[in-house]
Amino acid sequence: MMGTADAQPEMCHTVQLEDLVPAEHPLRKIRPLIETTRIRQLCAPFYCPDNGRPSIPPEQLFLALVGGYLLGVRSDRKLIMELQCNMAFRWFVGLDITDPVWDASTFSKNREHRFDASGVLEALFDDTVKVAITRGLVSTHWSVDGTLVRADASHKSFAPIEVYQSPQQYRQALRATPPTDPGNPTVNWRGQKRSNATHRSTTDPDARLARKSSNEGAIPAYTVNGVMENRHRLLVGIGVEQAEGPHAEREGSLRLLTRAKRRLKLKPSTVGGDKGFFERASSKGCCVGASSRTSRSMTGARAGPTHGSAAAAGCGLPVEPTSPEEDRGVVGRGQRGARIPPILPANAGQRPPGGVDDGLAAQSEAVGSPFGRWSRVMRPPRRFA
Repeated sequence: MMGTADAQPEMCHTVQLEDLVPAEHPLRKIRPLIETTRIRQLCAPFYCPDNGRPSIPPEQLFLALVGGYLLGVRSDRKLIMELQCNMAFRWFVGLDITDPVWDASTFSKNREHRFDASGVLEALFDDTVKVAITRGLVSTHWSVDGTLVRADASHKSFAPIEVYQSPQQYRQALRATPPTDPGNPTVNWRGQKRSNATHRSTTDPDARLARKSSNEGAIPAYTVNGVMENRHRLLVGIGVEQAEGPHAEREGSLRLLTRAKRRLKLKPSTVGGDKGFFERASSKGCCVGASSRTSRSMTGARAGPTHGSAAAAGCGLPVEPTSPEEDRGVVGRGQRGARIPPILPANAGQRPPGGVDDGLAAQSEAVGSPFGRWSRVMRPPRRFA
């Protein structure tokens, strides 16, 4: 017999919120690892101890942000919707079934007035890395890399920094019909050039026009750099820079290495990166950020006269004398078919037992580089000239 839905729902339900969360839910394993007392300790200076209206507990705001990242929620309004509908998320944050959910503007106000300038989020990140260090999960073999992340700004928001108008053009602009949709106006850029030197976004002035490759169009973006240790793939540092090409990626990664040395009291013994980092100043900075350890070779890609023995000598690495033919290296091919001339010792003309490709891959895998078999390994010297 086909069943029918009960048209008369119950008036009251006797159920606990924890009973609605499955035992195998991932949030159950993550929640005991978060220490809320540390969050309250860091946020205590931002609240009056004996006056004013009780605020939303700061640990609930942080738990909501962490849960939003785990669930892939990208906006504050969607985060509030998840808190209203997702019972497991409610239990993770610490809200009961009948507790009201705060407004979406609460997140932006607390970020602006409490969290961004105070460095609370960075302190919690450092505490997490220090716990991993005490448990032996952070090795001294690191890798650096950066990527381009699209900003929350539209091409329509870009406007000229300095506008030159004649009196007639100014009067025409004043008499022009206002747009029917001010939030999404119709903009015609045909025949006009836009660049970072002449235009800025009115909604996100820090965003810059950039592109990942010559085959793609420019988008409003930021450069996000990360430092990761290679053994357990734990993030040691992360930072956001203005998208200014490879320079932002190199300089941002060097700042992250310096920050890890200052705040975590930790220095890498090896630093790996792709060919964009193998530039004389960048290589020397990576070597300075790492601990003193001698190496006799650097493997990977090179792209210009600043590479090879000259680049190794510039950052203080010991280099064996080689002939011009040997210094050019043996040309191999990576997985994508790119020409990879590695820098080898004096016996570069001799093929190693496992072959050139196998030898380079083994040396890259020896430091656990996550950037592929052709990543460059930069090892620091004992002293610098």
